[in-house]
Amino acid sequence: MTTEDDGEEPLLPEVVRALPYSWDLGFIWPPETEESRENLAYARAVLEACLPPAPLAAPEPPPEVILKFLGQDASWPEWTRIRHVLRERMPYARCVTRERMAEAEAECARRGFDTTDFTERWTVRISAWIAEQVLYWCGLMVDDTAAITPWAMELAERYAQRGMAAEQAVWTLRHTAEVPQSREALARLAADEALPPEIRELAAQELG
Repeated sequence: MTTEDDGEEPLLPEVVRALPYSWDLGFIWPPETEESRENLAYARAVLEACLPPAPLAAPEPPPEVILKFLGQDASWPEWTRIRHVLRERMPYARCVTRERMAEAEAECARRGFDTTDFTERWTVRISAWIAEQVLYWCGLMVDDTAAITPWAMELAERYAQRGMAAEQAVWTLRHTAEVPQSREALARLAADEALPPEIRELAAQELG
């Protein structure tokens, strides 16, 4: 499925649109993904493309909801229901287009959901979920830390500073803490008063 051939306007950078992993599975990179030069270069390119140019006004994405009784639909926050509408229309990153976003916005408005700054907010949020999974793969699945040093550490620090996938970015640094660049980044994040307390505390825990 391609969006350009359909005349739709893509909202994500070209390199991100090439992501082969579906949103239905959370954009997760399979554990068996090879640590090849090509895959590592692609991971870096996606992180560079998704990184916001400045700190976000509010952290993205929102924390995932954990419920004791999953059957109580009323307990789910509204954004999770909006995400369900979007997933149906945009199963892959290449499907995140202005036209499909408009269709989703109309459906969400019909259901009485908040559609303020809909396209901008949800494009950023989708980028954040994609970045989270790339950071997870780099930090927890790549065994050869030399292959991701120093770019993964530098990008993880920037993600934490800019409020996108910040928690996963710190975990990426913590899981590569044997690398000096990771520990140095954690120390800077732990001391950064501009960051939310929970992010500073998470960074500080690894430093002991």
